[in-house]
Amino acid sequence: MNNRKPLLFLNKERCRGCTHCIRVCPTEAIRIRRGKAEVMIHRCVQCGECLRVCPREAWEVRSGFYAQATKERKTVAVLDPTVFWQFGSKTSPRRIMEAFLEIGFTDVQDLGEALGMYAKAISLYLSSDDKPVPPISSTCPAVSQLVQVKYPALIENLAPVIQPFAIMARHFRKDGRGNSGKGLYYIVPCLARADSVMEIFLKEGMISAGAVPLVDVYNDLKTALFRKKEAFVDSPIKKTTLAGMKWAAAGGESQTLKMPATLIVDGIHRVVRVLELAESGLLDDVRFIEAWACPSGCLGGPLNVQDPFLARYHLTEWIRKNEVKVGKETREEVVWEIDSLRLDSPLNPRPGLRLDADLKIAMEKLRLIDETVKKFPGIDCGSCGCPSCLALAEDIVQGHAREKDCIYLMKEKN
Repeated sequence: MNNRKPLLFLNKERCRGCTHCIRVCPTEAIRIRRGKAEVMIHRCVQCGECLRVCPREAWEVRSGFYAQATKERKTVAVLDPTVFWQFGSKTSPRRIMEAFLEIGFTDVQDLGEALGMYAKAISLYLSSDDKPVPPISSTCPAVSQLVQVKYPALIENLAPVIQPFAIMARHFRKDGRGNSGKGLYYIVPCLARADSVMEIFLKEGMISAGAVPLVDVYNDLKTALFRKKEAFVDSPIKKTTLAGMKWAAAGGESQTLKMPATLIVDGIHRVVRVLELAESGLLDDVRFIEAWACPSGCLGGPLNVQDPFLARYHLTEWIRKNEVKVGKETREEVVWEIDSLRLDSPLNPRPGLRLDADLKIAMEKLRLIDETVKKFPGIDCGSCGCPSCLALAEDIVQGHAREKDCIYLMKEKN
């Protein structure tokens, strides 16, 4: 993690310490302390589960990039494939792209070209004989972070290809548009994608750029679509690609790669179960794992608006009606050296449990944790503010909690 301010934050005035969020966090990154939720940022994988379940909407995403984009003179809206399925199957992708021009952006494009190049790089990697098994897609940044935090032994299994948006950003700079004063704003469906985009901007040295949650622009887009139904005759917008559209849903990557025999899993907790099987060596016969933290893939992102199942229906219905026509359309292909799309360096593990830098002290703390957890009932009720009895034992040894936080232990003493 870098020193940037986290995009996820807690509105303390709304939080009532209800424990909903600590129960769903896949890496036990949240605690309830002094009646309020706290996030351990080194454990957080930006999956957005806390955003989904909070009954008071206390968890929020730091934004403001939409307002920034509308103030600039030249801005490019880069549309994630999920954007197109928030408005029904009868609203064409082209019309949605035109709506972005109407709400203040000066240019708009989808990720079709970048996704095509990403798919070629992944295909080349999968055709090699020396890749670890099973290979795991690195398209979902929340899954990549989950592997870094919880399954470091599987880091080498992640496909070593840069994110599709990073490919597009590099092309943006390569063809000179990065020096033209245009700002690049990616319309994102989830927290992990937003965080990943901001990190890419930082690495690429792009100052005028940002990640805009789809929910932030939805109402303005809806108004623009309702106000004007006629398409621009002389619109400069490029045609969208069928393959790019399919990436919005779980399974779209495998379809693009033409790999029918892949293991496709969506939903962060189902991904956890699959990764545990992979870590145990039980999936060595699997050709490829396409994993998405959100249910239904990016269509289920917590920063979207439309129900993911209805959005998937819109996607499949549009493909059914337009597959033949769109399949015949071609776009000018960007020429890249595929090897240039590989990661410059491998991903590093992120310590989920930081005990101590000194190995002897860390081992002693592990022993104390083992002794402490035996004192608790093991029912993982969450009343102590921790997601499990083991998490409470860890916090006690680290000095962040006390044994009397366990109400069952206090009842026995009384």
